[in-house]
Amino acid sequence: MLAAVAAVVAVVLIAGGIWMFTGDDGGGGGGGQADGGSAVAGGRTAEQLFTLEQPNTHVKESKGADGAWATKKIYAKSSINAVEGYRMSGKRAWRIPLGGPVCAASPHMTDEHLTAVGFEKSGHGCNSVAVFDVDTGEKLWEKPVPFGDTIFGGGDLNLTVAQDTVALSWIGGFAAYPIEGGDPLWKSKETGETCEHTRYGGGARLLVVLECGSTLTVNQLDPKTGHSTWDVKLPRGVEDGRSVRVVDTDPIVLVVGTGGEVESEVMTIDDKGSVAATFSLGKRYEPGCGIGNMGSESCFNVVATDETVFVSTKEHDGKGDFAETNEVMGFGFHSGEPKWKSSSGDDRTVYPIGIEGDKAIAYVTPTLRKGGQVVSVSAKDGKQRGLLRLPDKSAEQQGNFRVPTMSTSAPALYEGGRLFLQRSLLYGKEESQKDAAPMAMGFGTGR
Repeated sequence: MLAAVAAVVAVVLIAGGIWMFTGDDGGGGGGGQADGGSAVAGGRTAEQLFTLEQPNTHVKESKGADGAWATKKIYAKSSINAVEGYRMSGKRAWRIPLGGPVCAASPHMTDEHLTAVGFEKSGHGCNSVAVFDVDTGEKLWEKPVPFGDTIFGGGDLNLTVAQDTVALSWIGGFAAYPIEGGDPLWKSKETGETCEHTRYGGGARLLVVLECGSTLTVNQLDPKTGHSTWDVKLPRGVEDGRSVRVVDTDPIVLVVGTGGEVESEVMTIDDKGSVAATFSLGKRYEPGCGIGNMGSESCFNVVATDETVFVSTKEHDGKGDFAETNEVMGFGFHSGEPKWKSSSGDDRTVYPIGIEGDKAIAYVTPTLRKGGQVVSVSAKDGKQRGLLRLPDKSAEQQGNFRVPTMSTSAPALYEGGRLFLQRSLLYGKEESQKDAAPMAMGFGTGR
């Protein structure tokens, strides 16, 4: 799949020479284009905790590095053919070598901070899975993906963690394992399978996009058995299960594509398995769903509480020359109706990236000379309050991280009062962009 994307990127470059398609994150990112840009009031002044440069590599071409996780003491990031853990000083705490580049990663961890990645072993597609402890760097187990004799085995690996279960699906099959290792909890038959587990979404619940012939549903599964506890039929016009992305499982929010669109609607589902609301994204909104319909959990600028769904709008002209701006819109979880609009301020853009309590956490991009910011956004009225002010001296570096992203891994992570910016495509040694931006940066008020 990475090779296919690279080919598309190359065609775009030849056809138009547009810089924004040179990678998913690096090379001139999401900051405003003009100086100035007033910050939201309040917030602590953050220090730059660390900068992780891309490691030197003998690899000639770009490689994927999906996945980043943060705990109280460790920031973990996929690197070139490995996963690495760093202390908040930037000193490496551990390294897990893998047999190839990471090609899929769960955005979720268990309560004990265990998670999983898929990787390309020995150059034979996305064919292996590893589970590891984010705090210690211990690799608990590694297994080959059980493709069997399926015709399309290996394409578009989708991998997630829900409670204590690792669930994975690919074109032609699916399987699930206990997080601690052992035999599969369930897996697809090699022949005669009537329904396909096209997508999984993890975290607090385990959801599956189930494709049974022309019937498409979203089902909640028991993570221990794989048995369905309820199902919801998807809207008419959804062509296949890969037109569905699971934004969240608590509360349940989906982004679906109908009528050939990659993302056209937001759909919310209540705890009992009934559709709460749907609303159109149209041409105005930017859900941050990456490239095409790759990645089952790859819509990074839609977040939700039990009462409100937060969605960013696309960038548009601001007041100053060459200035760009946008807003966060609040929609009723149960009504789908717009509630309020919250502006980023001129010369900046704002993107919701998470939830803390009953508020959204949003990243406000830097200008050329002023650092970015982390703010909270009230679910009630959209009022913003500053949480972290990023240092001005690294504004240019901050701007090299693209938000929204074109990858299947989140470009910004806020955890424990710290913000982490990261890239999910690492450049080869012969590529001109290899020095364009660090691999990751961390910001906070203490190590």
